Amino acid sequence: MLSTPAALRAQQPDSTARSTPADTSSRPSTHKVKAGDTLWDLARIYLGDPFLWPEIYRLNTDVVEDPHWIYPGEVLRLPGAGALAEPGIAVASNSDQAAPGDTGVTEMEVESTGPTLFHRLPAHRVGASTLQDGSPLDPGPAVRPGEYYAAPFVIGDRERKRSGTLVGSTEIAGIAAAHDRDTFQNEERVYMHVPGQAMTSAGDHFLVYRLGPDLAGVGQVVVPTGIVIVETAGRDEASTVRIVKQFEPVELGQYVMPLEEFVPPKRVALTPVELGPTAKILWIHDEPQLASLQSYFIVAVGEREGVKLGDEFHVYRERTTTEGGVRIPAEQIAIAHVVRVTGRATTLVVTGQRNPAVREGARTQLAARMP
Repeated sequence: MLSTPAALRAQQPDSTARSTPADTSSRPSTHKVKAGDTLWDLARIYLGDPFLWPEIYRLNTDVVEDPHWIYPGEVLRLPGAGALAEPGIAVASNSDQAAPGDTGVTEMEVESTGPTLFHRLPAHRVGASTLQDGSPLDPGPAVRPGEYYAAPFVIGDRERKRSGTLVGSTEIAGIAAAHDRDTFQNEERVYMHVPGQAMTSAGDHFLVYRLGPDLAGVGQVVVPTGIVIVETAGRDEASTVRIVKQFEPVELGQYVMPLEEFVPPKRVALTPVELGPTAKILWIHDEPQLASLQSYFIVAVGEREGVKLGDEFHVYRERTTTEGGVRIPAEQIAIAHVVRVTGRATTLVVTGQRNPAVREGARTQLAARMP
């Protein structure tokens, strides 16, 4: 087993609620980091959306060398009011003085939502939640619904044959267009046909997806593009659905399947695993030359090997031997957590990265399990 620290996490906590909107003029232009602050929480409080943390990081690359770590005393610039989030955030009292060039608005109290990639874990944590080398493991990372539903995954022939399709838009153009529209927008109503539609009812949710590669011996990769809700269920005709969520462009001819309800795992301490199952990375979403934080990838281990939502895997370079006979130890490349799992395959998201070599063919190993 790869014995390297697992103290970092990019898995944000499961609290993704937006802060209460208010006037954008109430937002300060800087924030002085305090113990427990995270980029995730700063984005949640100041920008109204925790997923906008990269916007704060990009403004502060001269201060923050590595987004894994922000330290008390650092003064971080905040994006301009109204540039990114919903109109403003309510201001909380704070005794810190404004930094030069600030708007004069006092900083807000930032309540930490738990260990994340941007939160230094306590060094004294020991006990069952440690790896062999004594490095700490986080409590089981929260898998967010957005990550779960957007994650590519593998299906078999049976699921594929039961899928339906998006067959057209409900829009009736007043003026004839040269070409019919084949890309749809959020909240747009479209027609959906599903084999055996007698089982479809108003209020049902369906996952819209496009096909990825067919992985030999494993299954067909599906890439979610959106979620629709049935407004009018058809019997001998197409059903009318409304697009309620988009991950990628939703297009005519894409496939649909019933949406599997997300059941979040508990936030508990992971249990280290010795000699966990290993597998090579078969496919990386969007097929980048090198994957990075928040990239999805698929490996050929799954429920049959006992893999669960939230389990931790390590990506690593295998042991090698030099021409002179010197043995080079295994080296950790990245940490990833399970966001989808089926019988034959598992989808993971990169949550911590030490080296840039996350690529197809890299070896992974289950390092810690959920209870």
